[in-house]
Amino acid sequence: MPHGAQPARASVADLSEALARIAEDRDWTALEALCDRHILAAAGDLAGRLLFVLSQVPDEELRARPRLMLAWISAYHAMNQPEASELRPYLRHYAELGTRLAATMDIPGETSLATLVAVGTAAMIGLRMRGASAEAEELGERLTARAAQLGSLPGAEGEPRPGWLAMQRGLTRSLMGDFPAAVELYRKAYERATVEPETAATALNAAANLAMIFGHLGHAALAHQWLDRMRGFASPSERVRFLLTVGGTIAEGWDALDRYDEASLAACLEITGDGTRQLEVWPFVAALVFAHGLYLGDPATSLAQLGTLRLTHAPALVEQGTAARVIRRAHVELLTATGQATRALRLIKEADPQATWSALPAARLRLLNGEYELARAMASRTSWHETTSRRDARQLLLVKAIAALRMGDQDEARRSLALVRHVRTADEVLSLASLPPADRDEVIRLGELPLTDAAAERLARARPVFPERVELVELTTREQVVLTQLDAGLTITEVARTLVVSVNTVRTQVKSAYRKLGASSREGALMRAYELGVL
Repeated sequence: MPHGAQPARASVADLSEALARIAEDRDWTALEALCDRHILAAAGDLAGRLLFVLSQVPDEELRARPRLMLAWISAYHAMNQPEASELRPYLRHYAELGTRLAATMDIPGETSLATLVAVGTAAMIGLRMRGASAEAEELGERLTARAAQLGSLPGAEGEPRPGWLAMQRGLTRSLMGDFPAAVELYRKAYERATVEPETAATALNAAANLAMIFGHLGHAALAHQWLDRMRGFASPSERVRFLLTVGGTIAEGWDALDRYDEASLAACLEITGDGTRQLEVWPFVAALVFAHGLYLGDPATSLAQLGTLRLTHAPALVEQGTAARVIRRAHVELLTATGQATRALRLIKEADPQATWSALPAARLRLLNGEYELARAMASRTSWHETTSRRDARQLLLVKAIAALRMGDQDEARRSLALVRHVRTADEVLSLASLPPADRDEVIRLGELPLTDAAAERLARARPVFPERVELVELTTREQVVLTQLDAGLTITEVARTLVVSVNTVRTQVKSAYRKLGASSREGALMRAYELGVL
């Protein structure tokens, strides 16, 4: 199908006539084929007609045709819960049935490609909803291998929804945080789905999620390309439009935030919600919501909302993959913005040292603490790392430039700012708004960074995001251990005995910890340590 061409969709009247013929002939194979291609279009009266016909299928036939069982759930919820805003019960029932059916399906021995994909992908959704994304991807790989075998057989049946399996694997990889693999799978889904008009839903979903990934990573031009392609497809029904296109709305939200367009961003968040809705892509919604709170909202309020988000979703969903990275990053940046720099630094140190999500917050903390050489080195090391997002790369280069300026090295600052010009557009505001106000004008002038009139106006209204300066308190590992032992009520002598060191060694470590904390007593040191987040 050519890019931008609207797919021809079967009309409600045509599908109703087809259902009437199927019911009259009791042709359950034809009913399977119709459901395979048009189930997402079932809404309103059409869903009622489909449910009526499905109710006429004999029990033994229904048990032998698992795709009709899945279609029955879709039709039932389309008729009884038509509101697009509440699809959670439908998805839960759909995934639960898929899981039960997949438990009895022999993947290597399955001969129906359509059944393999329909049942297998429903089971994948069920695994993801329980937080078992790695298991979902392992299942997806097995399904893909068997689908390839079936597709190569002489006279093999065609896949009724080309690209759907790749689409679901792409979503799994997105939630795991493997964005390169997700992009490859989404592209494959899009290319396969655009072969036939009936699979436009898969193409629509794949294009929207590609836009979401690129928007999330700050690749604005690529996000716009996929948004344009997404808009070239119509949704099978209004009921499923939200699920299929929410990724595109997230991408539009990032575009608005990058430009500091508050009205457009608010419109997007009105659609996506605040990250607490039970969507599979909720981590990507949450990333946008907390970025909005950091840059344009109230960081303290957003910090409180972070706790609500954790309680809204199951621990298995919160503590892995993209969700864990989004929450940790938001926590660190919101702590920094609210003046809790030492607490933010502790969270960074507790994270995987190879985690690229922490590179920008860590470099920024060092800059705000006056450690310019360290800030410059950290920014230099990670600005062009292959896993660093384009949005973070812009800010890291700016951190490096400011550190160089404060060290009196204008040539180094110019070189860094010359690179900034290659990774930002004239209407992008966010990276400059993240800078201390006192540095913005000098950076723009020295780097000759272009700004449209609208961008200049928005930047002029931007409030400071982070404190101009922070004070980090860093205890050594042994000082932290000693302080923890004192907090437990041990005396210095008991601490020395526990750690198998001399009393004088412990006293030296206690004095050093007290000095760093600005305290002169055990009580004062412990209170300050808890206040700063050291303990």
